[in-house]
Amino acid sequence: MRVLISGAGVAGPTLAWFLAKTGVRIMIFEKAHALLPHGQNVDIEGSALTLMKKMGLLDEVRRFNTTEKGTQFINSRGRPFAPFPVQKGSLGSFTSEFEILRGDLSAILYNATKNHPNINYRFNTTVKEVLSNDDNSVKVESSDGEIQEYDLLVAADGQWSKVRSQCFPPESVKVVDLGMTAIYWTIPRLPCDNDWWNIYLALRARVITLRPDSHGTIRAMFTHMPCSEAQREEWTEAARKGKSAQQALLRREFADAGWQAKRLLDSMDQAPDFYFHII
Repeated sequence: MRVLISGAGVAGPTLAWFLAKTGVRIMIFEKAHALLPHGQNVDIEGSALTLMKKMGLLDEVRRFNTTEKGTQFINSRGRPFAPFPVQKGSLGSFTSEFEILRGDLSAILYNATKNHPNINYRFNTTVKEVLSNDDNSVKVESSDGEIQEYDLLVAADGQWSKVRSQCFPPESVKVVDLGMTAIYWTIPRLPCDNDWWNIYLALRARVITLRPDSHGTIRAMFTHMPCSEAQREEWTEAARKGKSAQQALLRREFADAGWQAKRLLDSMDQAPDFYFHII
């Protein structure tokens, strides 16, 4: 059996690891030139923790733990008023016992699969077109013009999967708008930073958070929920535009938010991983 997986993030390599154990031959396409090191926190709990144990990767997950001690809500001066420390085996904190960055988790899964004889990776490659798709096989043309036939095609290429849009009619794919925009990026760590996920709730449905990572930097996040239909349209339009328009909107909307808003706004231009995302 031959399987093509589109996407070398977290889901794709995980599926490949288990399929390869049964003798399946897997090809994984990834549009990036190499593994992307970027991404925010991933909580490994429940069934995900079970999978990591089965794959023998729990020690690696522990090695890349973000060192986050817990979650705490703070006031505009940075003083905590509601701390929720991590408790082993407990769900009493928003921070998981097994907290890891998405980029680190992706690298762990890639390293666990890249040398398997039944698994091949092709970077800088995407599914250009699904030429045929029936109960017996699926024929695809890749971005480099090659045409291949597989027994199964798996879309593991994210929320806005182009493979999914080719294989399923629009009415069968439901996208639920939760009315929130989240913006992530990495900033230099300062001596005043700590190892907690610090959450500041500003007025007008604005949230600012800072959290540690295992690389000596800090992960910053803004979230915003529109207070009117006009505001919703403005943020939706910004998501369609480029980085400059998105950052201009953030500077206008978060300038008076308080706490460390200025520090974060000043750092956006230098961030290698600035990401503006409507949830």
